[in-house]
Amino acid sequence: MPEHEAASVEVELASLIDEEGGAGEDTSPPPRSPKQLGSSASSSSGYSSRDVVLFVASFVAAVIFVAVALNSSRGPKKIAHTSNDTDTSSAAAGADGAGGIASWEDLRWRPLSTLDDENCIPGYRLANSTIHCGVGGLSPITNASDGTQLCGGVPMISKWCMMPEEGRWEGVSPEGDGSIAPLHARFGVNANASNNSLPRCETMDAIVNGSFTEAGEYVPDTCRVVPLSPFAWTEHTACQATVTMIGDSHIRNLFTATVNGLRGMSFFAEAHADDAGKAKGVALAYEWRLHANGSATDQFSVYRNTADKDPTPFKDCPCDNEVVQCLRIAFIWAPHFGEQVKQMHFITEWDTDLVILEPGNSYEAKTAVSPEWKAKLEELLSEDEGLHLGILHFPWGGQPKDRKAALDEWTINGTHADRMSYLQQSAVSGGSGGLQGKNTWHFACGLGQEDVRNDKIVAAEPCEDTTDTAQIRAIATVHFGALSKRNER
Repeated sequence: MPEHEAASVEVELASLIDEEGGAGEDTSPPPRSPKQLGSSASSSSGYSSRDVVLFVASFVAAVIFVAVALNSSRGPKKIAHTSNDTDTSSAAAGADGAGGIASWEDLRWRPLSTLDDENCIPGYRLANSTIHCGVGGLSPITNASDGTQLCGGVPMISKWCMMPEEGRWEGVSPEGDGSIAPLHARFGVNANASNNSLPRCETMDAIVNGSFTEAGEYVPDTCRVVPLSPFAWTEHTACQATVTMIGDSHIRNLFTATVNGLRGMSFFAEAHADDAGKAKGVALAYEWRLHANGSATDQFSVYRNTADKDPTPFKDCPCDNEVVQCLRIAFIWAPHFGEQVKQMHFITEWDTDLVILEPGNSYEAKTAVSPEWKAKLEELLSEDEGLHLGILHFPWGGQPKDRKAALDEWTINGTHADRMSYLQQSAVSGGSGGLQGKNTWHFACGLGQEDVRNDKIVAAEPCEDTTDTAQIRAIATVHFGALSKRNER
């Protein structure tokens, strides 16, 4: 891990120690909502003070709202936008921002509890044994200043939780000593970004002409992409915005990178069910809520055995004098065309604004594009004029050679092309967080599977996943109108 990344971890540690030398923690969190169906991990004890401080530090992150008003000419192929859908800068938002927040730059996400096992999603708690690191003969181990070993930036500490169920954004005094570590550059929330004065990108063609900076952010050459921030994504949302992701492990990586990005996590690794668990059905869900008093909270949930029982991850956003906005994101495991078609009823049931799919990838080695799959998506787009579709394609492995051409033709010349996009993952790929070794062919670091002991972090380089982060920012940018000022249907 580069020196500046190790230093960032140390600054986060120092910033979380209170006057008595311990980690500060709110003792009166809001009541938990009964949304997670999976059983919680069993309670355990034995945390050292160092573990507590490190635990809190890992989940500190700021979510800043960045960008300027859109003032650009439309390209030849446009994605439909609502009127006045520009994203504004945090400075412009000021005291008039959502819920009276003075500045999103002064907010940091943290879990509701640092010691409660019930606030850790089962499968994301590291084992009570020696944690191993590496894949493909590579082992990116570094050391923090206190001697704690880091695997690609992830602390190799027993009982470490990689995915707290609930958390909230808390204010940080701007009059502080400036020791709070900034967010990773890949999220695009740096107010001094070199392209923040450019118009927002409107097509994938414009986005793929770009490169990664040394700091890890993907920057298009002639336009800008929206920050990975719940405040940015919902700035013009009338009530709630919903994103439904359906597909294989690469879409799951995208979902996990999105959640950790919205929370501002510098480093992360994901857990996943084994083959038996996937066969029974798995769904993941994330919900962010902005409260009328200016506070923001979120929740991550796991739903199992969904082949027998439909998951119900979301309730309608209240949009009242208590909760004013919601951002809802779900992932459904369905790698084959036919499996995806069976899950598409959730797109309507969850009032989805943007659906993100993979086109079979290497699971479909013979059929380039399923006629049934395509017809069902056309039907959904016809029935809901506000629905947008993003197709993210992992192009490697044994796949039909004509798949790309078929998807290009459909998404460029199809009936609903103004609300569709197609992106090959190879087109926006690189930086720290490229392929995590030949044994995985994924961009995100992984933990042991959920149903086995998480005693290994599979990583070949820093666990930042700059690639999936860049890709979700690209999709959110092109379909920004889907998240903006949606009228009731």
